[in-house]
Amino acid sequence: MPVQPADLMLLQQAGTQYKVSAATLKAFMQSDAGLPIASASVLGGIKVGQNLSITGEGVLSAEVPGALVYMGTKDFTATPGSLNQQVGHLYVNTTNGTANAGWVGFGGETVNIGDMAIWNGSTWDLNASGSGEQGVLTVSSTAPIVTGGTATNPSLSITAATPSSSGVGGSAGSLSAVDKEKLDGISSGAAPGTVTNVSGTAPIDVVNGGTTPSISIDNGTTQAVGAVRLADDAAVQSGVAGRVVQANQLKATNDSISSIDVGVTDVTGSDPIVITGTSSTKQVAVKDGSTTQKGVLELATAAQTAWDFVSPSTTSAVTPSGLRANYMPLNINLLDELP
Repeated sequence: MPVQPADLMLLQQAGTQYKVSAATLKAFMQSDAGLPIASASVLGGIKVGQNLSITGEGVLSAEVPGALVYMGTKDFTATPGSLNQQVGHLYVNTTNGTANAGWVGFGGETVNIGDMAIWNGSTWDLNASGSGEQGVLTVSSTAPIVTGGTATNPSLSITAATPSSSGVGGSAGSLSAVDKEKLDGISSGAAPGTVTNVSGTAPIDVVNGGTTPSISIDNGTTQAVGAVRLADDAAVQSGVAGRVVQANQLKATNDSISSIDVGVTDVTGSDPIVITGTSSTKQVAVKDGSTTQKGVLELATAAQTAWDFVSPSTTSAVTPSGLRANYMPLNINLLDELP
């Protein structure tokens, strides 16, 4: 197949050759029958639409309103000059210091190398990145998180949780250390009103208080409080230890006592009685009688009372009968001589 200067391309398919001129290809592309519409899977023709432009050389360009457009670097501490800025224009700072007042929107603020200025249509927004990285522009929060501070130095806090009086509702918030400790002490699966641990103070004893509590009460003694058993009448009569007497039993016992021997609590005496010994053991004695001291005397025998007794006693007493037998004659008229 001869080739002509006007031919644009040569094609061969299954041994058959084809040639296409520029005029033929142009006519084909301008006709609706030959060129399909382009899609994600089909190569075809397109039309220039909104935000698209094409030059006479066939160069297609896209314009995205509001998109960021890097415009270069600037010293934010110096006046920006005439920039003819448009929405989305972006400049990167080259100097640390205080922003010049000409940068409307953040003039007077501290700027660092790498910070970015973005024109929003009326003012410059400062993207304070610190070291050339993108920083946080704004911080917002919802309850229970509370936002404070400034845009360049925000502070966050969490309000404390508040319970409701009925146990339902309240407000969400932070948990105190005391509340956390209480929650840690609640066993998994425990419900309101469920006892998870049992303890006791004397005389109550608890074994296995956290699992299967076993509760007992110590017996009462004279030194410690505790459980006691009431005494019946037989226990009262026999004096069984560890039993408690009721008021009616005590009254019946008191009523049955006619007298109470409480024992001697003190002993005193007057002359010639003499008291000696301790408070618990007393000795009682009587002084001997004499011509100068009243007291006790031994009775004289018949021989000692005779008028002719050689050594009569000075401490023995004579009874009236002894005196009559030895010194008083039955018939005084017969007495002719006194001894």
